Amino acid sequence: MKKILAVAIAAALTAPVAFADVTFSGFVEQEFSSRDTAAGYDQGLEGDSDVGVVVNASEDLGNGMTAFAKIDLGMDDRNADTAASASVQSNDQIVGLSGGFGTVVVGAMEDFTEGKVMAMASIFESDSQNLEGGNNHGRTDNGMAYVSPNFSGFQVGIAGYAVESATDGENFDAVDMMASYSNGPITVRLARETTDTDTVGATQGKTNTSLGAQYNSGAFSVVAVMQKSDNVNNTAANDYTDWMLGGSYTFGNNKVVAGYEHDETSTTNTDGNWQVEFQHMFSKRTKVYVGHHSADAAPTATKDGDATYFGMKHTF
Repeated sequence: MKKILAVAIAAALTAPVAFADVTFSGFVEQEFSSRDTAAGYDQGLEGDSDVGVVVNASEDLGNGMTAFAKIDLGMDDRNADTAASASVQSNDQIVGLSGGFGTVVVGAMEDFTEGKVMAMASIFESDSQNLEGGNNHGRTDNGMAYVSPNFSGFQVGIAGYAVESATDGENFDAVDMMASYSNGPITVRLARETTDTDTVGATQGKTNTSLGAQYNSGAFSVVAVMQKSDNVNNTAANDYTDWMLGGSYTFGNNKVVAGYEHDETSTTNTDGNWQVEFQHMFSKRTKVYVGHHSADAAPTATKDGDATYFGMKHTF
């Protein structure tokens, strides 16, 4: 009798349950930095805490079709200056279907320009310092996207975002199209996004064309990203181009990352930023890093100058 009961309990514990298709992941990161203020003085050590929790769910619908959903939550650190409590913000909130026809996704998500092309410039571990420039539509609610099946490394996608606006008469406030090719060590992505003139916000009425390329060869990796923005805020004088070039070298449990960014906010305001970072991996999930970010332009009231930083990150 005891043997039968033990077998029954073991079978119940190993049987599929409602949570069998749900996975949890995330990270906890703490970073400290010392940066120049607007007046050019060292403002001392400041901290930046970052927490992320991701929930993924999927269901096999049969006939080669899968339904999936994702919730991505982030937590900002508590603001010591204002005594404000830490806030939880929702990043991705998506639901979709995938199969032989490709993938259809709806919900809150990053556009292709930001999440696929410009994200290729995110080669540094630092949460507060990076060389990912551009003037992008970014993550938006009420989006829908389609990505084709992979044809020998080639994929295309199209997305639209219906942002609420009292003055907007368009069905989609932004439309983004992407083409991607990946084969062995080479990845190339191209995206073009147009934002409706009536979209509420400071970056309305623009067209972004973005191109990114990455090459991996053993311990070396090189990436180049370019974005051309036209007619920002309906002003032809605000046509400008940003570009970034960077790379990394991995040796043992260590990695050195370096890059340079040509950052334009208008045709008359151009910054040249460079950054270098050293990372040490204790394991695949735990690492420490230290780096320096330097801006060629002098600090302003809205932009800090040089920054030296260090931090630790654990993923799960």
